Amino acid sequence: MPDRTEEPNRPRVRTPSVWALLGLWTVPALLSTIETVMFARTAGRPMPAWRAFIAEAPQWYGWVLFTPAILALARRVSLRRPVRAANVIVHAVASLGVGLAIAFADALVNAWVRPSRATLLVSTSNWFLSALPATTLAYFAIVGASYALEAAAELRDRERRAAELEAQLREAQLSALRMQLQPHFLFNSLNAIMALVRDQDTTRAVRALSLLSDVLRATVNAGDSHETTLSHEVDFVSRYLEIERIRFGDRLRVSLDVPASLSTALVPRFVLQPFVENSLKHGVLRERTGNEIAVRAHADERALTLTISDDGRGLGAGESVSGVGIANARARLERMYGSAARLSVQNAASAAGVVVEIQLPLKLATEAVA
Repeated sequence: MPDRTEEPNRPRVRTPSVWALLGLWTVPALLSTIETVMFARTAGRPMPAWRAFIAEAPQWYGWVLFTPAILALARRVSLRRPVRAANVIVHAVASLGVGLAIAFADALVNAWVRPSRATLLVSTSNWFLSALPATTLAYFAIVGASYALEAAAELRDRERRAAELEAQLREAQLSALRMQLQPHFLFNSLNAIMALVRDQDTTRAVRALSLLSDVLRATVNAGDSHETTLSHEVDFVSRYLEIERIRFGDRLRVSLDVPASLSTALVPRFVLQPFVENSLKHGVLRERTGNEIAVRAHADERALTLTISDDGRGLGAGESVSGVGIANARARLERMYGSAARLSVQNAASAAGVVVEIQLPLKLATEAVA
């Protein structure tokens, strides 16, 4: 059975309008008319140009009618690699059918324009056999042109998607940088460091300055790659959370559970940042006893699951987690992985707090990714 499954991920090329097809096939029709007039004069049987045009028109303008159907069949019964024998047979039969129809139209018109003693059946057979190489070539040229146009459209679509991903990566990078340079974060971090200096806790003050420098440097120096390893992403988030722990002390508890076997798994840059920040802003540190933020990762053979959870106040009735960072994360996941990625943000099932779950295709880096 031929493979009749359309390829939904390929961009579809619009079928040319009738006027565009008429304009396209008029060119060979006029050239063929000129050739016929010249040969008729050479043979001593001059033919008016209008009569020659009518005689030649069926074999060219017939393609105006058949081109949309050929394009539709090319999309439905693909001749792309791997080429199936059944699909080739379908197109070969369709090519013969188109050639026969055009030959019949040629025989019918020429019976009036250039009468002969041959019957319509014989004339049709003669036209079909003499034009068979040309009609076969024209048929498969249309199929090939449709695939070439789709390939060009697919390339443009990939370039557009790559440009959008680049813009989203930059937006995520700048969003993270803005978060870190916001007065409340920077001033609070510096105030915490100043307090350590006043208390002559030099070791912790130096550690805090080092962490702040590392976090800012990691954001500013992020490369052009849309992905990084899970170990780099967790390291970035853990440094940010350690700065916050300097401010809040034991009130903020952090739990990281990322198996070493997943350290080279590829994830989008800054994918954890907006969810951790959202937990700090809205979910935790509202109780005197403090709260916990946990980042975990696990995987099966095909999927990597990242979980960011807290034990804060959770989402109220009708409340949703929103924000530029989270909206950007959703858009990037969809753009990068399509339906293979999943993002859910909801209240914890058995305790207080919010659970964010990000599911990605499991891909391991083959070389170091910064």
